[in-house]
Amino acid sequence: MKDRINPCIHYICKGEDCRKGFVKVDLKKCKNCPKYEPRRSAKKAESVKVRRQKDRDRHDNWRE
Repeated sequence: MKDRINPCIHYICKGEDCRKGFVKVDLKKCKNCPKYEPRRSAKKAESVKVRRQKDRDRHDNWRE
């Protein structure tokens, strides 16, 4: 089973009803929900391939 670190997008706060209709939800119950959709976390880092391609493009445009 995948570890779910972030709360669901439908989770409001502990003890409140979530927007999916579940009553008195806590973070543990939310993470085990079949309708779980994680919140967006930090921006993903660029891959090495993409960074190198940007460097190549920048170098090629230098002469123009």
